[in-house]
Amino acid sequence: MKPKAFLCRSPIGLFAFSGAGELLHYKLFSRKPQTAVAEFETASLELQDFDVSESPDNFRFLRKNFREYAENLGFAKSQELTEFLSNFAEIISKKRMKSLINRDRLIIQASNSLEDIVKIQNLVNERLREWYLLHYPELKQKEMPEWIVKYGNRANSPNFKESVGIDLTESDEKILLDSAHLALSIAEQRKKLENYISHAMNEIAPNFSSLIDPLLAAKFLSLAGSMERLAKMPSSTIQLLGAEKALFRHLRNQGKSPKFGIIFLDPRVQNAAAEKKGKVARVLSSKLMLAGRIDFYSKRDDSEKLKAEMKEEFGKI
Repeated sequence: MKPKAFLCRSPIGLFAFSGAGELLHYKLFSRKPQTAVAEFETASLELQDFDVSESPDNFRFLRKNFREYAENLGFAKSQELTEFLSNFAEIISKKRMKSLINRDRLIIQASNSLEDIVKIQNLVNERLREWYLLHYPELKQKEMPEWIVKYGNRANSPNFKESVGIDLTESDEKILLDSAHLALSIAEQRKKLENYISHAMNEIAPNFSSLIDPLLAAKFLSLAGSMERLAKMPSSTIQLLGAEKALFRHLRNQGKSPKFGIIFLDPRVQNAAAEKKGKVARVLSSKLMLAGRIDFYSKRDDSEKLKAEMKEEFGKI
């Protein structure tokens, strides 16, 4: 049986110790922090005559005499070592922070932005309607921005005869047209965001997005915080995502236990009979749980299989 060697990976190099803490072999890294970080992540040390193991606990052999090893082995003196370690820690921290920011975070921001734009669009459209109806209160048009951009002054409207509304000056009409163009621009940006989110969700979560509308899938992702968190959630948590306030009120004995979160926005839950809504939501959330885990861990496309299974279970309900 080969004797054991404990491998310690440090910023200055690889060190192999015996069980008694004796230094068996070492391999120093570059004194340039950027290069040392790359070596720290990829370098290996082969000891054919030993059974090598590597774990965080192995660092205890190096911790006590770390600076002494660095100086005696010719890596750097105390002050130079301190500066090197500071630069090394900064580089590797930035690199690891960057690796934690995945594309799902971009989609979360886009989804949150879409919610903001929808609110803004509704406010702008409502304000524009109230504004223009002062000029033409008899108008029954629903899509007000398009109407204002197309006709402007009520006198240009089809079949216009008379109105009890206030007349517009040239400056009044101009500012109304500018506001209508702004409303149309917001609507166009909303469409672009919706298309982006739908395509992006189909790319990073094809199984999850195949079971529900991709825009609703993005809301689940946003509430979860990341694909990893979403993949780790049980189906009961997925079913209640978005109903946290109601759940906390229930836990404080101030309300009933919620049965749905944003999953209620799915048409199949909304359109189900009252006594079956809960069952439909449970089936959907259980399939979303499986889909999220497949998307995050295995990356395979099981969308058709999941949809067929879900359809069969809905049929039984």
